[in-house]
Amino acid sequence: MKNRPLWFNIFSVVALSIAVVNVFTHVAFLRIITMLCLAVVMASLGTFELKKNRKMAFILFAVAAFQVFVLVEMIYVAATK
Repeated sequence: MKNRPLWFNIFSVVALSIAVVNVFTHVAFLRIITMLCLAVVMASLGTFELKKNRKMAFILFAVAAFQVFVLVEMIYVAATK
């Protein structure tokens, strides 16, 4: 198990819990919160990985950027309906 800060472990558990609830309820607001939480987790992992493995860090940053793009698109679609 890699050493991660306590705040990251707590945030990961909360994000996973929200994602599981989202799977069963299909509430639009929870989808937005889930995407936001996952983007934060990926960006945090990229930051932790930056000094050890730069290629993996940039891949994690790219995934986080894609998730933010999808999040913005979800909010746009929800706002224009």
